[in-house]
Order: sequence, then C-alpha cells, then structure tokens
Amino acid sequence: MGAGNGGNKTEQSGHDRLLDEPQFQGRKAKRADGRRRQLAILEATLRIVARDGIRAVKHRAIAKEAEVPLAATTYYFKDINDLIGDAFLLFAAKNNLRNAWLQEQSQKLLSAEAYAQNPQQFRQQLLPKIQTVLLDHIRQQVADRDNRLIEHAFLNESLRNPVIASSFQQPRNNILQAISDFLQQLGIDNAISHAHTTHGLIQWLEYLLVTDDRAENWQQAEQAIACLLSNILTAE
Repeated sequence: MGAGNGGNKTEQSGHDRLLDEPQFQGRKAKRADGRRRQLAILEATLRIVARDGIRAVKHRAIAKEAEVPLAATTYYFKDINDLIGDAFLLFAAKNNLRNAWLQEQSQKLLSAEAYAQNPQQFRQQLLPKIQTVLLDHIRQQVADRDNRLIEHAFLNESLRNPVIASSFQQPRNNILQAISDFLQQLGIDNAISHAHTTHGLIQWLEYLLVTDDRAENWQQAEQAIACLLSNILTAE
C-alpha cells in the first residue's frame, strides 16, 4: 500500500508508535531524533528489499538510500542480520495495522440475535458479504505491490534465516487466530483448519494477481472465494 505538515506529523507519530512495539535487535535509540534516524534506516531497508531484494541490503547501500552517514547504520545495526530482522519487524507491525481493517470489517457482519434465530440462514446470508470483504482486502493488497514484493522477499529469506522464520510466525498466527475466532462465532466446526485454508487461498490469490492482473484472473479469484466460503458456511 502530497500531504501538508499536519499529515506528516500524524504519520510520524504513528511511526513512533510502531517503533515502540517490536522488540528490535539493533541498538535502542533513546532520543526522538535518534528514533527518527533509525526509522529512516529501516524504511530505506524496506525500499531496497522491494526494489532489489534482500541480498542488496548492505550498510553502504542503506546509508545512501536513507541519506544518512554510513556510521549511523553501523551504529544502530552493527550486524546486517539485525538490520534485516528489524526491518521485517517494522514491516510486520505496519501490516498488523492494515490487517486490523479486515478484522474490523468482519466483526461488523456479526449479529448474535440473527444468528440465534436461524444459524444456517444467517451464514448463507453472510456469504456474499464476506466475499466482498475478502475481495476488497485482496484488492488493497494487490494495489500495494511493493509490500507484496517485500513480503515474498522476507518469506524466501525465512527459508535461510531462522530468525526471520521465527519472526514470521507471530503475524501469521495472529491472522489465523482472527479468522478462526470469526468462524467459531458462526458455529463452524474445525475453525482453525478452515482458517489455514482461507489464509492460504488469500495469499495465493494475492501472488497470482500481483504477477498477472488480468480480468479473467479476478473472475477466477471471485469464484474461488465463493466456492471456499460456500463449503465452509453452508456445509451441514
């Protein structure tokens, strides 16, 4: 996935909040200007990952991209693996904020009263609404092509780097748990298994549509989601 000064301040405060959440491996910045410089280094790292891949992440390249002295990158991130790991943590924290939208939209669809009156009918009525929410989510993800490039770069790196592999678990588990909780509220059996299937399909469709954004692929995506939801929500 131009602003005035007020927008920049709002964005900066959000970035500062993100920096408080992950447990970074690099040197902890104590002052606000140090935190901003550290953030600039991490943001520059993500831009390089999107453009050139993880193997292009070097201290000198990051310093040039972030427009900071080389000494600043080595001060905050002496080990390049710490820099890569912390960049992923920042990326994951940002995606947690984006994924919160999907969870919020899903929760708006629930109605305990309507479900209690006729659970099966309520689930059938929800099917096209959930389909719309998921497709909107996929459209947002596909439109943010750089983030998908970053995501897959880190996914590939997790096959080589156990630290990245471990870091990948938490955001993935958060998404799976959110989907599972939603399905449980609809009285769906084997909710966690269905959550894995749903999440897997969403990720595949994002990859397909980022690489081949044709109308027929969007039609297939819509049909695939409808088929999956029908199997989950209307099964006896």
